[in-house]
Amino acid sequence: MSILNQASDGLFNVLIVLVRALVRFGPKSREDLILACGGAADAFDTSQLTRTLNRWTELGLFGEEDGSVIIAEPYRSALGKNADEAEARLPKVARTVALQPANNARFWESEGAKSADLSRGVAWMLAQDVYTLDVNSDRLAELEGRQLVDSGAQKIAQNNTRWNGLKTWMLYLGFARDGMQWVVDPTQALREALPEIFGSNRELSAPAFVERAAGVLPVLDGGAYRVQVEAALKESAWPRLRTGLVSSSLSRAIQRLDREGLITLSSRSDTEGVVSLTGSNARIWQDVSHVALVQTGKVR
Repeated sequence: MSILNQASDGLFNVLIVLVRALVRFGPKSREDLILACGGAADAFDTSQLTRTLNRWTELGLFGEEDGSVIIAEPYRSALGKNADEAEARLPKVARTVALQPANNARFWESEGAKSADLSRGVAWMLAQDVYTLDVNSDRLAELEGRQLVDSGAQKIAQNNTRWNGLKTWMLYLGFARDGMQWVVDPTQALREALPEIFGSNRELSAPAFVERAAGVLPVLDGGAYRVQVEAALKESAWPRLRTGLVSSSLSRAIQRLDREGLITLSSRSDTEGVVSLTGSNARIWQDVSHVALVQTGKVR
């Protein structure tokens, strides 16, 4: 099983169709669900519906109850009862499902790894200098080969198909954005994680903010999957940031959220510690001692 092999394991737009159908019509047998998603149309190939349903059932988003396909809890409640709202909330829910520890237990294995290929790929991309990273699939494969200590036993992505799948899923799950060009940017994922990061707090020390962000999104700096990926990289090919420096990817997201007015950054003299936001080549942008949540109304 692999999320990144889109031809065999499903597409995010097909996942949207399945979720919208179940939210709108309620539990259905597999056959009726496929029909509700357009399976009765002439010359309609239902294989992608079946594959996507199978994969996300294995990951735990879908389940079965009394012979019918359902959206499993707590995801059904998180998606809500309106199909449009469910579609808007689905990236966060899918991200939560994919990053579950149970779906990443066989982290470096190729068989039965569930969503580990996605987590490995996202963590590796976020660990790079996002301002100099060449996201051409061939260049990414070359960089992977240079950086991994044991590129024979460990893989980030196996071929161009997987690299393209990774970039597609990163865009949908909020770890990248597309405009003039595709770029690594976890702003959307971090934005949607703010309620979990802050909890009942309205302000956190900057080190606590980074630590809590890693707990919610373990592909970020210090997160469980990020640590596993970084441990597999050669320091000669991937310069490790010194303690207290925030990666360029997370720094980009924090600064963008600050500029949007969702959070405010401050640097106080009497502090519990600071972190330093960085740009290209670990150039320090700004020292931050505290992060405050300002406008919760904009956060889904």
